[in-house]
Amino acid sequence: MTINPNITIKETSLENIVNDIKNFYNENEWHYITVNATDLGGKLQIDWLFSKYKAKNIIQIFRIPEVSYDAKIPSIVSILPSAWISEWELGDLFGLDVENAMCGVFIAPDAPKAPLRKDSSWEK
Repeated sequence: MTINPNITIKETSLENIVNDIKNFYNENEWHYITVNATDLGGKLQIDWLFSKYKAKNIIQIFRIPEVSYDAKIPSIVSILPSAWISEWELGDLFGLDVENAMCGVFIAPDAPKAPLRKDSSWEK
């Protein structure tokens, strides 16, 4: 069985991401999956993923194609309270400054800092 998702990607910015998701999100129509970062080396791509309820393989992605390592990442917890989990993971795994996120929650205190970050010289 092959799954061929229908994926729509909307590029946005750090300044607009919260409003874009707020204007899009309908809790009866869309399921929040996660926020994901991809380290591009020197910068990141960040994707917020949603899937449509009662429809197979319909995915909506809000993408910021280039984010600097030291950027302040806005939180969408005011829209989706469960988003704190994936937001805090961004802080731990990439060393990102996510609004209202605590670091050190998902990795051990003696673990490497920001283990998914390509810039291995980073230490917080």
